[in-house]
Amino acid sequence: MNPKTLAVAAVVVAAGAIVAVKATQRRPVQAAVTAREARPAVILVADLREADSDCGCGQIIRRVRAAKAHGVAVAELPPEDAAAARYGVTVAPTVLFLGSDGRVVARREGESTETLAAISADLGVLEKARR
Repeated sequence: MNPKTLAVAAVVVAAGAIVAVKATQRRPVQAAVTAREARPAVILVADLREADSDCGCGQIIRRVRAAKAHGVAVAELPPEDAAAARYGVTVAPTVLFLGSDGRVVARREGESTETLAAISADLGVLEKARR
């Protein structure tokens, strides 16, 4: 094989690997629902006193609570809770999406607009599955 062909093949393999990784990162909650896992749970770890604030944390808390009102199973924990530590939560807010086996299928940390958008998309998948 000539070096040029080998280099092109390496680039194609690398690009395929990147696409595969991105695809699995992008829709872990959809994969859980599609796999017919019995009701993925959501764990919200946040300072719940910020629920009425305009900060990103408050927006995330309100979005998760709205999903709970639409039938999504949600547990709310303060950051100092032992259960939060068991899941390795070091950042508040953190939203964990669990499969029926209790394993984390998606983890969203922080309060950026991108994180809020990802949480909202994941919750939308779960809300849709509840209808």
